Amino acid sequence: MGKSDISLIIPTLNEAGNIGELIERARSVIEGLGVEYEILVMDGGSTDGTCEEAEQAGARAVREGGETYGTALRTGFSQARGEFVITMDSDLSHEPEFIRALWDRRDQAEVVIASRYVPGGQAEMSALRWALSRILNVVFTSLLRLPIRDISSGFRLYRGEGVRSIEIEARDFDVLEEILIKLHLGGNRMIEAPFHYRPRRHGKSHAKLIRFGLAYLRTLWRMLRLRRGK
Repeated sequence: MGKSDISLIIPTLNEAGNIGELIERARSVIEGLGVEYEILVMDGGSTDGTCEEAEQAGARAVREGGETYGTALRTGFSQARGEFVITMDSDLSHEPEFIRALWDRRDQAEVVIASRYVPGGQAEMSALRWALSRILNVVFTSLLRLPIRDISSGFRLYRGEGVRSIEIEARDFDVLEEILIKLHLGGNRMIEAPFHYRPRRHGKSHAKLIRFGLAYLRTLWRMLRLRRGK
């Protein structure tokens, strides 16, 4: 198969009712850009018809796409053929119409992040989740000296050669921080675009707070050692 301009990677786990609409809207946006593209749904073992709904909407569903978010991204990066790689959530909290804003900034940096925490950005979430997210971002950006404010946003555009060149170890959502620190240390430029994060449309979040909290702490320790060259 030939190369594409854009590879859109969407990790999924039981997102029937969301994924079909997401893909149809994403296809409409990307086709409006006039580029070659592919949509990869990296499924972690859905039992609700997610893969079938995704394929009906025009995506390629990878049924062994990784049991966790981190492994899904790693598998997706290895299969993506695009010069640019866009990642986003599958629950419609990331509105696909924002893909155009990421694409329009592709020449400004190697990583473009849809950011909730820059002027103009918004986040619709519970007070507890907002507080935990802000604490996470402040701690990571301060200790790791990253020049951005929203390191836990999974809605991003990367240059494909960049994400394919790094070794990813994290398995859970802490992979987002690992990717950024490794790309930053590799000299890649990063910018943020103000973004409005919305609640998921259907279903429940698959995040497990305690497990992910421990994973974030382990990743922070590994990235601090990497930052210090140890």
